Amino acid sequence: MLLPRIVASVGARARLLQQVRVALSVGAHSAATVGSSARDVNVGAPSVRFLHEPQHVRQPEPPAPTFIGGAEDPGVAALASASAPSETPTPNPADAVKQESSDVLMKRALEPLSSFESARIAFGELRMRGEKLSEKYYMALLHKASREGRYEQVWGGYEAFLEDEKRGEVQVPPIAATTWSRATLIRQQMHRFVLWALLDARRFSSLTSFYRSNVPHQPNRLGIHESDPLNFLLHLECTVKLTDEQEQGMCHRVEILLRTMELFKFHTSYSAAHALFRIMLRRPEIFQTSVGEKSMRRRPQESGDGDEAAPSEEISVGTLIIKYMNRYSCALNLDSKRLSIAVSAAAAAHQHDATRLLLQHAATHHVAIDAGSFAHAVENAPDEVQRLEIVDMYTHANEHQLVYTTQDANTSIANYLLLFAVFDGNFKHMMELLHEMQLYNNKISNRTASELFESIAQYRMDARQPPDESDSSGYGGNAEADMERKLAECPTIMELVEKFPNAIPRTIHTFSQAILQSLRGGDLIVALELMQSALWTKGIKLRPEIFSQLLYPLLADATGGRRGDEVNSFSEFDRVEVERCFDRQYPGERVRLNALILNICQSNDDLATMLVCLDRWQGQRHPALSRRATQRVFDMITKQIRHLRQGEAVTPVTSFIVDGTPLSYLAFLLRYRGIMVWDAWTIGGAIIRSGSNGLQTDVVALLAEADSRKLVLESAAYGVVLGVLGGMGKPSAVVAYSEKMKADGTWEDTVRKFPKVGEVLSHASGELDEMRSEEDERR
Repeated sequence: MLLPRIVASVGARARLLQQVRVALSVGAHSAATVGSSARDVNVGAPSVRFLHEPQHVRQPEPPAPTFIGGAEDPGVAALASASAPSETPTPNPADAVKQESSDVLMKRALEPLSSFESARIAFGELRMRGEKLSEKYYMALLHKASREGRYEQVWGGYEAFLEDEKRGEVQVPPIAATTWSRATLIRQQMHRFVLWALLDARRFSSLTSFYRSNVPHQPNRLGIHESDPLNFLLHLECTVKLTDEQEQGMCHRVEILLRTMELFKFHTSYSAAHALFRIMLRRPEIFQTSVGEKSMRRRPQESGDGDEAAPSEEISVGTLIIKYMNRYSCALNLDSKRLSIAVSAAAAAHQHDATRLLLQHAATHHVAIDAGSFAHAVENAPDEVQRLEIVDMYTHANEHQLVYTTQDANTSIANYLLLFAVFDGNFKHMMELLHEMQLYNNKISNRTASELFESIAQYRMDARQPPDESDSSGYGGNAEADMERKLAECPTIMELVEKFPNAIPRTIHTFSQAILQSLRGGDLIVALELMQSALWTKGIKLRPEIFSQLLYPLLADATGGRRGDEVNSFSEFDRVEVERCFDRQYPGERVRLNALILNICQSNDDLATMLVCLDRWQGQRHPALSRRATQRVFDMITKQIRHLRQGEAVTPVTSFIVDGTPLSYLAFLLRYRGIMVWDAWTIGGAIIRSGSNGLQTDVVALLAEADSRKLVLESAAYGVVLGVLGGMGKPSAVVAYSEKMKADGTWEDTVRKFPKVGEVLSHASGELDEMRSEEDERR
């Protein structure tokens, strides 16, 4: 069984990368199909596609049902085509694409209406031209293969993508080496297509092994983390879809997953069930047609009272959810948490009728409902009469011991509800859930804390933005008063941490995210308070990056005093306090903090704050800059010089003054002599950069400094020196320094790496000879 799969996989990669064949080998495909079907179970699901409009793909044959693709068996198709009579040969499309431009081929590969074969040929031609393609082109190819039922091309194409990625042939956005890898949305869609192909081919063992080896190990931007592939697919289907997919296809795929869970006696996870309930509550029309058709097909004796629905009747949302729970009783098991999640989700969506029906359904089946879910239903009732009705239902459930609480639990359904309330921007529901979790001592997860703090920071940052003059929807009048009113409506992150100590845990992750998001929202004082609170908490040690993010805005604020602006009197105290707190947790590592701040300055192109940092570095007599820090300083100087020289009034001899210091490498070396290492690497780098930016005088001065220290520079520095001396019209200096280099043994190595140096010396020697001959003539 293993050998045919390997053969099929290798064949798929060869088609994608080398364009050797047009179709899969009949024998390899048939062997793989028979081998996989011998051990796997036939679920017997109807044919379903990844639908799109209009649909220009092969239609399914009635006797060959499949899970998703709905295409006829490729082996049968190949045999049929082999037995068909020969026709007039048509031009090979692979030859036609060679005449087309790369832009046309890229558009064709991404075109939703193009077939897999057309996209595959365009993709292969682009690869043969040496084009580096991004993930979206691989995803488009897998999408078309899934849509046409070419299952082996799906997982073979993904394996080829992984091999291309290892060889560096996939175009990826540049990220820092220290950045954690995270699965993009496109990568998740590729996982989705492979999992669906394996599920469609009924290769359940391969489905589980692929999921375990590729999906759970990487964090993803959607935050979908499930323990098994079926729940992962269900959660993903209910969360995001491709732009060209029809919602009808999504409904069929959801039902396939639920039916498969029923077959294997799986339960939906609480997170996947919550995603399913949310989309049912917000888009019930996607599922109402399916439920109505199945109800009409049932015999009267098989359906319960009131279970039939006329074709013209629209099923209510609550009835829709209950019908799905009845139909998939194992997957959507009626336990307390799952039904409580459904009740709270319905209340958050302001679907009061659905909330009432679900509570009645729970009472009928004697399922306990969480007390918080009752509170959500009461709070979101549209009027007093319906609010009292929910209260009566709570009283009845409490009398029959059908109310439960998650007291002192690290996990609860409220955590899921809070996370999705943050996503929905439902501030009222967020505060209700925080009060509930505070009451029952339920801790929020790290991800929920991050999303909660980010939403608070985003609101406070938007409130501080200056009002748009064309926008008449604001408060109007005094903009300052409007800003203060908006900020007062939203608590700070520090207020949340203090008000809900039982819900928001005091951990390193919580404090780190709270400080960073407070800075993002413009609450610098709040961030300093959070730092103090973290230091007072036992066992909390913040990362050095947190201190650098705190100290940077304080140093940037100090630049106002250097310009003569009004400076806050407590800014210097706060700067010293942050440094002391860092020294308390990282004694003797102040250089690390300063280097991190230089990194931030370089990222923000902030030369003024970099000068403040270097002044404090030298004034506090810390160890010298490392080579990496020195390179950051030189990079900043280079960028500033090139930016300033783009002005119209700038001449080659124009010099720039920054904070009383000329903007040059030599001036910075002299200003920060106490923390700069005057070695061959530093001086040689300054010479090369000075020569590249037209600072010829600095090149000569730096060369004299290197000679006085008897330093041997690298060949590139000597090449720049000789070129500058020759450009300044000093042939005698060129010849003299060349003789010195020959005596030192550095001339041969320099000429070998930079042959133009020899031309400079020959030209200078020629000029000297001409000058001597002219002098002789005068005599």
